[in-house]
Amino acid sequence: MNLEQAHALRSQLFVPALSERFVDKAHQRGADAIIVDLEDAIAPEAKAEARRALPGVVRRIAAHGVPVFVRVNNDPALLNDDLEAALATPLAGVFLPKAEDPAQVRAVAARLRPAGAGLVLLLETPPAVLRAAELAACCPDEVIGVVFGSEDYANALGVVPTMESMQYAAHAVALAARAHGRAAWGVVGSLAEFGDLALLGRMARAARHAGFTGALAIHPTQVPVFNEAFGANEQELQDAAAIVAAFERALAEGRGAVQHQGRMLDKPIVERARRLMARAGR
Repeated sequence: MNLEQAHALRSQLFVPALSERFVDKAHQRGADAIIVDLEDAIAPEAKAEARRALPGVVRRIAAHGVPVFVRVNNDPALLNDDLEAALATPLAGVFLPKAEDPAQVRAVAARLRPAGAGLVLLLETPPAVLRAAELAACCPDEVIGVVFGSEDYANALGVVPTMESMQYAAHAVALAARAHGRAAWGVVGSLAEFGDLALLGRMARAARHAGFTGALAIHPTQVPVFNEAFGANEQELQDAAAIVAAFERALAEGRGAVQHQGRMLDKPIVERARRLMARAGR
């Protein structure tokens, strides 16, 4: 998967590699991509079994035309074997959890390079957030996305991942990712929230306003919330089209200053409208 495709992903859904029920229905959940998980969703004693099942699982999901990523284990005893198994599949890319060390990122990117697979970095610790810009700048041909892992980050600080406590770190990760042209995925708050979808929606919209381009879902009910928050509704698309049309009419008439519905239109406003329309395929 390339950078342009990564930027278009509003939602990605985690699916445990050993859950037949979730694997069978993965392509029906409405997510823009699927992440087959070898890490948190797999018990330590089942890691080898999950790795053996991985190629078949990825192929089954990818056969439905859905991009499939794999989240590996960032553990010296597991990482190399996980990468080898992932690279034997038709994957879109690899999610590297607990990414902190630029040297390790470069080493993993080198493993992925021959296969043309993208690399996504999960920044889940205080050192990772402090190094967000350096990590996002690593390997421009391989790193396609950066994720803010609010749960592990909050645990490391000993705080609850609320919108308030996660604001600084989330903004720092989004800024670093977007400054280096990477997609940015996450919410400003707790990703574990799926009981209160209104709260989840507020956290997702806060993330979009911070510069995030999408989010990762750990439950199917979160997918439509993220698709809405990081997508564009019909009214937003109509407004964007009207802005572009008004600006282009003014240029055709030789006017540089454009008034539209009570505000002046300048290049940044018009470019935002164009990007919104492009993201929606308009």
